Amino acid sequence: MTEDDQLPFNGSSDDQDSQLAPDAVMATDPGATEPKATEDIDHGDEQGIPATPGLDGVGDEQNAKLPAAQQVDDVQAPAGFEGVAAEPAEALAAAKSAESVTTSEERASGALYFLTNRMNLNGVLSSRLVAPRESFQKYYADLLALTPGWVPLLRQAPTSRQIDAVTSERGAGAPIIVEFSPEVAGKSKSDASVVYVPAVALSAAVAIHLPSERDLREHRARGYSNVHAHDDLLRVTPELFESEAADPANFKPPNEPADIDWRRIDRIRGAVSAAVTAASTGEQLALVAAMIGASKVPAAFGRPPWLGWAELDDHLRPDSRSRPDSALPDHLVFRAVYDVLGERDVAEAWSPNDVLDAVEARVRQAALTTDATDAMVRNLSRVRSIVNVEVDFEPFRPSTQALVSAKALLLLLLRQELDQLLAWSDDETGADDATRGVAAVLAGRLRGLSRESTALRSVELDDLTAAWAVRVARGGSTKLGKAQFVANGRGTSLRIDGVEVATRGALLPDLMSKYKKVAEAKKEATRVRVSRAMGWPVEHRIQLPQGALIDSRDTLLSIYTPEEVVLTVAVEEIGFVRRLESLAGGERLKAAGALAARR
Repeated sequence: MTEDDQLPFNGSSDDQDSQLAPDAVMATDPGATEPKATEDIDHGDEQGIPATPGLDGVGDEQNAKLPAAQQVDDVQAPAGFEGVAAEPAEALAAAKSAESVTTSEERASGALYFLTNRMNLNGVLSSRLVAPRESFQKYYADLLALTPGWVPLLRQAPTSRQIDAVTSERGAGAPIIVEFSPEVAGKSKSDASVVYVPAVALSAAVAIHLPSERDLREHRARGYSNVHAHDDLLRVTPELFESEAADPANFKPPNEPADIDWRRIDRIRGAVSAAVTAASTGEQLALVAAMIGASKVPAAFGRPPWLGWAELDDHLRPDSRSRPDSALPDHLVFRAVYDVLGERDVAEAWSPNDVLDAVEARVRQAALTTDATDAMVRNLSRVRSIVNVEVDFEPFRPSTQALVSAKALLLLLLRQELDQLLAWSDDETGADDATRGVAAVLAGRLRGLSRESTALRSVELDDLTAAWAVRVARGGSTKLGKAQFVANGRGTSLRIDGVEVATRGALLPDLMSKYKKVAEAKKEATRVRVSRAMGWPVEHRIQLPQGALIDSRDTLLSIYTPEEVVLTVAVEEIGFVRRLESLAGGERLKAAGALAARR
């Protein structure tokens, strides 16, 4: 098999068919009603206690108008309900008609309050976003159940019935109030007792209020790997939880909520975050910057032309992305993989072969050219044989036939966890910058943002993508923001809307530009010098005189002749250039030094 016919890789596939463990390991303290988590908090799927159809303002007719993913079923009454005489569904119904009397001090402050419970707060903290009930994976009944597709913000402290409603489910924990400034209300009526917003970024929060020191202690006692530090927001404010007002007012959200797939939003945010985290060099950061729309990024850093923000942002339904070029199997395979992974939950079930089956099925539906079909089949077959341990894998080698999307998929199928994927050195994988970046995008797409460890996330980028999600929910711009790539002799940085989200080392020299500037008469010698420094093959040619005798013993070749023997060395240019363009990281720096050397 020739080099171009292979998709070579080297590594172990012991974990290829294993199902990952749940994201959080839960244990219950004796006498406590809340689970203790030692890892991270799930957030993003639709499980738990949905709202009750037929409540005032949230009736069956309105429910029927919602997309299937947002329609709500009957509330399941949680066992062990305490503190309110009514069942949980009745408590929620009563809560929607309770309104506290606004004091002059509260009215003057203009504060907006999001009332929930401590377990739901964990979901908010993990995603850095307050979004509708449909955005939660693990959900405990609160006021969001009364307002499908919307987030209700109270203009005054909650009433006792509202507090009872958000703590009615066993295990929900203490009531929590997230306070926001009035600016998040936008153009909502200033005299409305409840403001309905599609979503609000946690970065806009003024404070997170708890009823008592005990509740604060309980909250701090449980650490989660996917929650950023937030102690600066925590407040013990018992007076906010002691309102005695009970003026009736119905929860009447707007009839048509935004048609948003919140799970898809979380997966897009995860893909962006993973791509930035994976960029360990200035070159890789340049690739990510170009991917999310930054201008003035040097074109020499190998970003696949089909990988841009419009390819990653698939939140609109139906899919508004342009169709891939049928002559570009790389684009088509990436699109299929990206879509398939967005529909999978690695915490629930995982099978590399099922993923490959789904990808192949989608690709075969496209009208590919014959050459593109052959390239796709050859690449995906190679991936499957390596995943199934039918063929050993070796580090990737430069090849015009190996697809970036297929190589990235192989990396992901062997190591689904982002931290494990990034710990796999480029020396072992042979991955170039584009393959590494695309593999990270796929890993982020598979897991999403809110379940990923904050050790692999940036709070600045999390808040920027949360702000993007809010804009999308409000029907605003779908662009992530104004991306800017800055490079100088000291280093590189990526900024979005003026916020610096990543800094890396300075860019290495443009190797191809340096090589092209070499005088034509010196290019052969340059290729030989660089190839020897890099350990690449160098061809040695010996011109034998007429009648010369040759004696070959092991590693010694003797030539017997009275004439002069001529030895020349050469390196074929096409292969040299291909190797030079594929270099990354330390290898690129080594080649730059060899190019600059003088003899």
